[in-house]
Amino acid sequence: MNHENIKLAIFDIDGTLIKRGKTTIEESAITAIRKLRDTGVEVLIATGRAFYFIQDDIHERMHPDFYVTVNGSTVYDIDKHVIHEVPMLIEEVNALTEFARKHHLGIGYKLNEEMHIYSDYQIFTDVYLQGSPKAYILKDYTQAPLLVEGQELPKGIFMMGDESLIESAHSFVSDARISKAYTDAFDIYSRRAGKMRGIEVVLERLNLSWHEVIAFGDADNDVDMLSAAEIGVAMGDAPEHVKDVATFVTTDLENHGIAHAIESLFDL
Repeated sequence: MNHENIKLAIFDIDGTLIKRGKTTIEESAITAIRKLRDTGVEVLIATGRAFYFIQDDIHERMHPDFYVTVNGSTVYDIDKHVIHEVPMLIEEVNALTEFARKHHLGIGYKLNEEMHIYSDYQIFTDVYLQGSPKAYILKDYTQAPLLVEGQELPKGIFMMGDESLIESAHSFVSDARISKAYTDAFDIYSRRAGKMRGIEVVLERLNLSWHEVIAFGDADNDVDMLSAAEIGVAMGDAPEHVKDVATFVTTDLENHGIAHAIESLFDL
């Protein structure tokens, strides 16, 4: 574990920087991240969220250099320009939509500018938003037909409902990866994407390797990047299998987990 060579710090958002249902980063985390940036380390956000659902506090106080969004399906530079994107396959999007409608599951498409809800609009306004002021981004497509060639394809899908039922969708998709986000909620995105691939696009642009990376995360979709990074930091309340791949386990975010890790690992 070599902290002296670290040039890029990668942060998941939900459960790592910001508690689910809240909109602001812990003050101790902001202070520690600023100290890290002062040493020349660049900052990257890696999240399952679409860009428009990233909390304003991230933009206003962290000023990330890059954003890997929708689990690596869309990558933005500091000027908010898309530098990489991987849409899902139309036939799998439609199959998942038919499945969701048949079984009364919530399903929403993560498009570039807004989120289209194709089944159970109410669960998205009640549960998915969790107090977010960005309800205007959700569009009701529950009566819309399935996609046809030429329409914008989602970069990712969010599905909510019975876990065993959603996990059974593995049986009829091959390109789509189904990853648990939290209880009864799943991120779905192309296997050609993933946080790892999105991050590697940035590493290539910066001419860096994983040996120059520290990554912070707490969930299933963070396991790969925590494993690959020179220093992988798991939050204290992460599941055990996430902690198992980390090189450092910190406290949870409300107990100053980000600050504790940075202060423990770096001489700042």
